[in-house]
Amino acid sequence: MNDYVYNTLIVSMDIIVFIIVLIGLLQVLVYFIQLIVALYVLVDNPNRDRKIQSTYNNDGFLHPITIILPAYNESVTIIDSIESMLASNYPNVDMIVVNDGSTDRTFELINQYLELEEIEHDLNNTELKQLPHARIKGVYISRKDSRLRVIDKENGGKADAHNAAINLSRAPIVCLLDADSILAPDALTNAIVPFIDDPKTIAVGGTIRVANSCLIHKGLVTKIKLSKKYIVQLQALEYMRSFLMAKVAWNHFKTLPVISGAFGLFRRDFAIRVGGFSVGSMGEDFDFTVKLHKYIYDSHVDYKIKFVPTAICWTQVPEKWKILQNQRIRWHIGALQTFFHFKNLMLRPKYHRVGFALLPYSVLTDIIGPLTEFFGYLLLPFFWYFQIVNGNIIASYFLLGICYNILINSVAIAIDGLLLKGLNKTRYLISLFYISLLENFGYRQICLYWKLKGFLRLRKGKISWGKMERVKFDK
Repeated sequence: MNDYVYNTLIVSMDIIVFIIVLIGLLQVLVYFIQLIVALYVLVDNPNRDRKIQSTYNNDGFLHPITIILPAYNESVTIIDSIESMLASNYPNVDMIVVNDGSTDRTFELINQYLELEEIEHDLNNTELKQLPHARIKGVYISRKDSRLRVIDKENGGKADAHNAAINLSRAPIVCLLDADSILAPDALTNAIVPFIDDPKTIAVGGTIRVANSCLIHKGLVTKIKLSKKYIVQLQALEYMRSFLMAKVAWNHFKTLPVISGAFGLFRRDFAIRVGGFSVGSMGEDFDFTVKLHKYIYDSHVDYKIKFVPTAICWTQVPEKWKILQNQRIRWHIGALQTFFHFKNLMLRPKYHRVGFALLPYSVLTDIIGPLTEFFGYLLLPFFWYFQIVNGNIIASYFLLGICYNILINSVAIAIDGLLLKGLNKTRYLISLFYISLLENFGYRQICLYWKLKGFLRLRKGKISWGKMERVKFDK
């Protein structure tokens, strides 16, 4: 090999290392900004309790809310979720449960518990201007509680079920829940505050917490417990980072990327204006939130999408690695689908924060980030072994990433400890901190593998919802 070829090869490898390190440092910078902003927002919020208390004292001003609960093979948890709604202290709420073609005992259990009676409907009338959904088999009302209605329909997916329930609902605000969700009694009251405080608010997201191993009684979380299972502890940590840091920061910049389908409130009229949820999308909540952002900029009105960290919903997370893999692959496919659906908005001045912040962030974290991290694991040790690149640079890079992950985990855990009530905080926080150390070695790499797998499946067109296995809540 002559000197020219050798030098060219060395320069090319240096460029590769520079790109890998640059992308990694850029992600660290973004997460660090989120951390600082989240701390600032959560500390500098003295009026929150006053606003919530004012809401409690003025029930007459609370908007009617329809809770939408899609259910596909949710026989294990569906009754607990319905009981959770009944235990809410919100005074003006009803619920629509959508049995989305379940093949287990979901509809049978709902029927037994609610004592259903079939009622007339026009949801199958194609002449009416309604959101698209699969054929409706029947609509029912509960003899036990007239606030509860049930749609029994052919399977069409979660987005399809949402659309059917939005068509049936008449409340100005709809609340989306998962069928394994347990609402905190004050969750709806806390979440409705932005709608009352600012009429331009069109959507509000709440905080999702991990319910596995928590004690549940009549639809209420009566004791908060951290699961002893490593896989659940890891997910609890992820949820803290996402909801107590990332979403708080994005909300501060008025560019909340996703209102989780596990707990989110929307104005019904705006859901209809944007065409409802995109049937077939694996990330229907992400897609729908970006639809709302796009509508805001297209309409030239300063509508608001907000996040309320004190509006808490408890949900089950997977306890088996195979189920978790299916979920994460689906999430990543959904994120990629949403980006490609709205990629024409990127870097267009008309779409402001969406075009110059939200979508570029999606490129960084969902496309470029995973690829550069993969090549970093693959190439940097190789370059170091053959002394092509200074080993100190590579070691410093990996050490920085590990230390920063520990830092953001520690801050998220600390915030969580301040917000949560009713638990042994010392033991809880120490356990989570220990998990935050272990997360860097194994789990992070597994999640990267799942992202790459999701990317390949999307390219091959192999898109499926995957199985989600529930377990009974602890009584």
